[in-house]
Amino acid sequence: MARSKRIRKHLHRTFYPYYRATAALRPLPNSVIIGGMKCGTTTLNAWLRSHPEVAFSAIKEIHFFDQNYEKDPGWYRSFFPIWETLLGAKCVLEATPAYLFRASVVAERMHRLVPEARLIVMLRDPVKRAISHYGHRVRNGEEDRSIEEALLSDYGRAVGSDNSYKTRGLYADQIQTFRKFYAEHQIMVIKSEDFFAKSEPIYAAVLNFLGVSQRPLPEGSSPRNVGQRQAEIPVEVTEHLSQYYQAPNQRLAELLPSFSVWP
Repeated sequence: MARSKRIRKHLHRTFYPYYRATAALRPLPNSVIIGGMKCGTTTLNAWLRSHPEVAFSAIKEIHFFDQNYEKDPGWYRSFFPIWETLLGAKCVLEATPAYLFRASVVAERMHRLVPEARLIVMLRDPVKRAISHYGHRVRNGEEDRSIEEALLSDYGRAVGSDNSYKTRGLYADQIQTFRKFYAEHQIMVIKSEDFFAKSEPIYAAVLNFLGVSQRPLPEGSSPRNVGQRQAEIPVEVTEHLSQYYQAPNQRLAELLPSFSVWP
């Protein structure tokens, strides 16, 4: 029976001593969805959970390689299942979309522990991604600035900090950092717009990349964690972001010649 994220998290917290005591028996992931935020990873995560050959971490977004690295690999292993592995799961998967953004810290750490892992990257038009990210934080009560204040500035809320709404969309630099440690064939890059427009063939390609059998999309498949429609976005914001990403998108096109970047 499928369990909600809240229940899975509660079970892991409640029975942590057991999970930790059996950590040595638990697998490390052989596949990781590393990003990006607001790019469709929640939907892909939900669809893959229905596949019988995919063993998922107890919760999405463990944040081991960025926020919890001071904890040992046993703590990390405690999130992964024994039973599904014994039943023949071929893919052990976790998804923490912030890993891509934090590539400079995460990539080497990840390679040190799971060097053979397959990595999935989902990329959305960075202009729309930044706007969606802003709306997400407003709805969660984490942002009280106007959209102009938040997205036209080069700085974040903290003095001297980068504007992460914008820098999360500098995909080429982030992917290049992971490529220093992982071979090209270990990294699958998906254009989010294609993922939602042509879900069946993209999903089939994902299953092939993960080395699991082909299955149709789960019944009743629909996008997950979709933000509410934004109020009309000021033209100056979209024009500013389009200009901001022009050169980074060109670098992405050069890095990934077969990837169709956004106009």
